[in-house]
Amino acid sequence: MLTPSGRDEYSLSKFIKILAGIRSPKQFQAIHCSITKLGFCRFTVLASGLIDLALKCGSLDDADKLFDDMPHKDVVAWTSMIIGHARHGQADKSVSLFRAMLASGTAPNWYTFSGALTACAGVGAEALDYGKQIHAQVLKLSFLGPIDPVVYNGLLDMYSKCRCLVFARRLFGSMTVKGLVAWNSMMSGYLQCGQAEEALELLMLMVAYGMRPGDFTYAICVDACTALASIKQGLQLHASIIKSGFDSDMVIRNGLVDMYAKCGCIGSAKLVFEMMPSSDPVLWTTMVSAFGKYGRVGEAIAMFEKMVELKMERDGITYLAVLSACGHGGLVGEGWRYFQLMFEEEGAAIAESEHYGCMVDLLCRSGCLEEALSFVERMPIEPSIAVWSTLLHACRIYGNTKLGKLAASRLFKLDPEFQSNWVILSGIHAAESEWDKTWKLRESMKGGNVKKEPGCSWIELGDGAHVFHTADRSLPRVREILQTLDASES
Repeated sequence: MLTPSGRDEYSLSKFIKILAGIRSPKQFQAIHCSITKLGFCRFTVLASGLIDLALKCGSLDDADKLFDDMPHKDVVAWTSMIIGHARHGQADKSVSLFRAMLASGTAPNWYTFSGALTACAGVGAEALDYGKQIHAQVLKLSFLGPIDPVVYNGLLDMYSKCRCLVFARRLFGSMTVKGLVAWNSMMSGYLQCGQAEEALELLMLMVAYGMRPGDFTYAICVDACTALASIKQGLQLHASIIKSGFDSDMVIRNGLVDMYAKCGCIGSAKLVFEMMPSSDPVLWTTMVSAFGKYGRVGEAIAMFEKMVELKMERDGITYLAVLSACGHGGLVGEGWRYFQLMFEEEGAAIAESEHYGCMVDLLCRSGCLEEALSFVERMPIEPSIAVWSTLLHACRIYGNTKLGKLAASRLFKLDPEFQSNWVILSGIHAAESEWDKTWKLRESMKGGNVKKEPGCSWIELGDGAHVFHTADRSLPRVREILQTLDASES
């Protein structure tokens, strides 16, 4: 165990900084006891150091107690508490601490503002107004000197996480000097708000400005290609990643495997997976999921079994991937086995509504509707909308009107405005020739302004992606398309 070289407040302060890099809870407890016995807790510098150390060791309760016991709270202690709680997922408390700091009359510094903005980003859209107030305070201070780039990046991240791209774009455009973090924050903001194309356009603009993309930049852009299911852009990006030497980065590799799988190139996904042997469980889980989604159930199960054999860590997402694969393959027996294995090896705490939903989907796909209903009724958690919706869809496919009505009644209680449920229930009544009920239901749909969303598909050709909607006649060459379809059917 490390021990301080001296017994005065200065040597202890330096020693605390060393321990902060180690982040050992045992070391924190030892130095805390030593300082308490020596009666040095009265020194603000030591109390602030202990608070920072406690937070970095994950001992939030100890940090709170130390902070509450401080007779004089300086900006360092306040900032440590604000940043520490934000980093440990307690964004609401972090925002409250920043408010209390301002109320106490303590002037924040740039690091304090950065921590408060991180907290607002963690809260999300609800904290947007307060984030704007912080922005206003930052602008006032800018008259006294230049704004720290860390604060600019914090503002960008806050606006992006709060889904306020208008302000994020405006702020990004006003920045005279844009570092890599700022470009990444703006790209990430576009992606988080469903504007993947804009994220990729920003990458091209970034390169045009002479900025070199980093590993995080490429990870964001790979996710953007995944969201667009754009294999052409994905291939170009992959080539750039290899050229830049980031192809061994584990986060990027995970993204590439997922991107190729989502684009339907399962062979390329497997090739990326096999290029560099890895025991990273996230990469293996991504591959299990990819095989399962494209019907290569045997390979998905074989990969999962290999993970068991190698004693690799398997979390809830891994089990979700293999259960989903069993669902796609209609393997009820295997699905039950893996569901039970999850409880045996990981315990009940790992099971979430998605795992139960996967089992319901597996049973429904195999036509075991009564067994699915029995499973739903025995679930230890409240069945979600997705669970009842899965059962309702299966009832329409297998023509089980009685069970379909039950599922629909539960769904309408949970979410009476979900349009798809009305459409499916109407179809179930129509399939049973219950025209009076069908007519009444469709009249209710009209009165409630419920419409069935048209189906959509797209194909990527040389000049871009072409989108097709059901019954859409607005396409420029729709006549040729329909004539070709008629000719193929005759």
